Amino acid sequence: MIDNFSDNEARDRFELDVDGTIAFVTYRKSPGAITLVHTEVPPELGGRGVGSKLGRATLDAVRAQGRKLSVECDFIRNYMTKHAEYSDLLADGEATKMDAATYKAGCFCGAVEVEVTGTPVFAGYCHCGDCQAWSAAPINAFSLWKSDHVRITKGEGEIGTFHKTENSYRKFCKVCGGHIMTDHPRMRLIDVYANLLKGYTHQPTLHANYGSKTVSVKDGLPKYRDLPAELGGSGETLPD
Repeated sequence: MIDNFSDNEARDRFELDVDGTIAFVTYRKSPGAITLVHTEVPPELGGRGVGSKLGRATLDAVRAQGRKLSVECDFIRNYMTKHAEYSDLLADGEATKMDAATYKAGCFCGAVEVEVTGTPVFAGYCHCGDCQAWSAAPINAFSLWKSDHVRITKGEGEIGTFHKTENSYRKFCKVCGGHIMTDHPRMRLIDVYANLLKGYTHQPTLHANYGSKTVSVKDGLPKYRDLPAELGGSGETLPD
């Protein structure tokens, strides 16, 4: 167990003390079982990998206590999808619930709604010129989902599409102009913009098209000049 981590039973939470600032995971305990409810990492600890350290320490503590685990917390759920070594902690039936996690997104006015199920194939930040122009922002927080895991639940007739290239079909609401998602048919993936997904905890693993950046981000994540090889890019990385 890492230093400065503790089980604060008086407050029903696991705590990680980072230079006097507390990040924590709240829980509910019962005999032989535990439910992880919510993770909170204060903004001042962002970009330091604190969330991952807290998630790992929390799951190690659950293992050490010999409890069967249920998960309501999206952050822990997402962490566990990337760390299969903790899947044996789950109580019966919990693995199915983990796979079926659902998140909803909508446009600016609410005329269009989208639902995604499961976990994204890739999550990160894109710095390409097209994303910068499309979003009027230096960075796009992307979450790439398998096409059959994305469903339009409202306002399909209100969705407009623009494609500058055959790689990206950008979807927007024709009522308010709000951006919704980008279909990448050659990758067979759809980017539902991470900041629109309610209840979803964005856990970026890379920076894409960092060769086109207008803002430098020193967060320790891999910085690809264009795209990872798995997404059809060169796989070449750049300094942090």
